[in-house]
Order: sequence, then C-alpha cells, then structure tokens
Amino acid sequence: MIEDIIHDRRKDPMTIPLRFALGVFEQCFLAGTTVRNFLYDRHVLKAVNVPCRVVSVGNLTVGGTGKTPVVIMLAGMLAGKDVSVAVVSRGYGGTAKTTTVVSDGKGVLVPAAVAGDEPCIIADSLPGVPVVVGHDRYSAAQTVWEKFRPKIILLDDGFQHRRLHRNVDIVTVDAANPFGSGRFLPRGILRETPYSLKRAQAVIVTRYDEKYRKKAERMIRYYDRRIPIFWSRHVPVAIRALNTGKRHDTGILDGRTVATLSNIANPASFHTMIESLGARIVFKRISPDHHVYSESEMETIVSEASRVGADAIVMTAKDERNLSGSYRVESIEIYVLDIEAEIVEGEDKLIELIKPYR
Repeated sequence: MIEDIIHDRRKDPMTIPLRFALGVFEQCFLAGTTVRNFLYDRHVLKAVNVPCRVVSVGNLTVGGTGKTPVVIMLAGMLAGKDVSVAVVSRGYGGTAKTTTVVSDGKGVLVPAAVAGDEPCIIADSLPGVPVVVGHDRYSAAQTVWEKFRPKIILLDDGFQHRRLHRNVDIVTVDAANPFGSGRFLPRGILRETPYSLKRAQAVIVTRYDEKYRKKAERMIRYYDRRIPIFWSRHVPVAIRALNTGKRHDTGILDGRTVATLSNIANPASFHTMIESLGARIVFKRISPDHHVYSESEMETIVSEASRVGADAIVMTAKDERNLSGSYRVESIEIYVLDIEAEIVEGEDKLIELIKPYR
C-alpha cells in the first residue's frame, strides 16, 4: 500500500490516513534536505577533495532511473579512451560495514551479500575496473586513490552525497517518469527538489523513447533552461542460462511463454523489454527493490510458473545476484536478461564533459 501511495497509484478513501501521515513526514524530510543543501551551498558545510577527478552519477528520485547501466556505460567509454577509471558505490543491501574492495580490476573478490547487488553487477561488467563500496564515500574514494591511482572516480548514486567534492555531477532521469508525482519522500519518490538540477553539469535521460522526448525535455527545462541533456536507451544484449551461464541471442525468447522475476524499482520497463523480444508473459513475480530470494520462495515461484504454463522464467541481473546460494533448478529453464545502456546522440560531447583535462 505504501509503495502504491508513493508512486501515486492509490488514492482511494482507505489510504487517506496513511497519505496524510506520509505527507507530514514529507514536510519534515523536505525541510531537512533544504537546510542541508543550503549549508553546503553557503559553504558552512564543506566538501572534501581526493587527488583525482570525481564524476558523480546520481538521480533525484528513489530508484528506477536505470542508473547502474549508465555507470557501466560511462566507465566502459572512459576505459575505451584509455582513461583509467574506478567506481565507488555505497553498497546498498550488502552487509559490509567498512570500506570494501569489491573488485581490484582482476576479479570480483566478495559476493553480493557483502557488497550489494549493484556493485557486483558493475564489477562483473567491467573487467579491469576497480570497484569499491563504503557508506562513507569519501573514505571509499580515498581507498580507491591510494590503491589504484585512477584518473577518474565514478561515484555511483552520489548526487545527494555532498561531503565528497565532485568535478562533474550527472543526474539520470527516466524518460517516462522524470520526477514522479512531484511529491517528496516518503509521500513520493523525490529525494530533493528538481531545482537541484542547477548544481549538476548534465542530465542523462534514460530509456529513450521518441514519444516521451518532448515532455521530458520540457519538464527538465522548466527547472534548468541551460543544462546539457543527453539521451540514452537500454538495449537487451543477451540472454544467459542461469544453470550454465551460456549466452544466447535475445531472439531465443521470440514466441516463448514465460514467467518474469523482478526485484528492481521499475519492473514495468523490464516487462516491456521482454515483450518487445517476442515473449508472452503469463506470470509476473514483482518483489521489492534489492529483495533477496530464499530457496523455498524460488521453489514456490517455479511451481507457480509451471502451473500457468510458462516454459521459462526470465529474471534481471539484480535478481540473479539475490538468489540464495547457487540456486539451480532442472524442471524449467531460467534465463537472465543482460542489458546495456547506450547514448543515442552526443557521445563525444559527453566524454569531453567528464574526461580529465590532461
């Protein structure tokens, strides 16, 4: 019910008391973030530096903008230009209490249960790129500098983490739902006012679709008329068999009857992508963001998928990282959909914005 209220899907009379209570907390949250940003803007609270260029990739809303594929895309673009890069992330959902090296660029060193699912996805996708997690992003960035000496640190989900100085702030915005209902946490999905775009150097609009372009651009321009806007889309690149890791062309789903498993903030985009590949979805299991699946829960999902006639289950890479142990099943095929982000236009300008000057 709370998720439905936050995403403005329920406004029936039964939710009035909860909507009112969340609205009260919303005002407290907004006041707190406004005061905090004011103190940083006036340099009462001061950001601290690390001895290399820091580029933050963040958002204004809670989840759902497709930020992780954008971080992977930017790191890959920089590495392709022979710019040494490392990634720092908070490690949300992991058990690590201190700064932890997830990957030294040679291999993943800790599991998702420790590092968090998204840092492990980043590390797996970027061989040669160090990935470090830590609740204290400044400490994590210092560790990265001391151990790996990169030219650029990409700060994953760092827009609100103002204690660490950054040279460039990039904000990701979902094309179909740029700022949610316009309400703030916990009544809506906004972390801070969209006017905060004025302290960013660029916006990357994700999940590009021509039908959303004019509206999304108009909404962004309302809050900042001059900020550079780049457009990106998520592209399905492969289907991996969970049991064997074998990669298949995405055409393997064409004409299939499937069940889907998703623990991401925006499952609708995942379902749309599956259907665009020619599959028919007969069962959807939607779990909270970063949800960890027990073996008994997976057995129930497999049983239900089989009961409704699905001949395969398709999940996201985040679901894969949150399976209990090395879950395997033989009664039904289970696939992982691998996606990548790509810039629709202006890739050279984006690289010029974020790369070191020398």
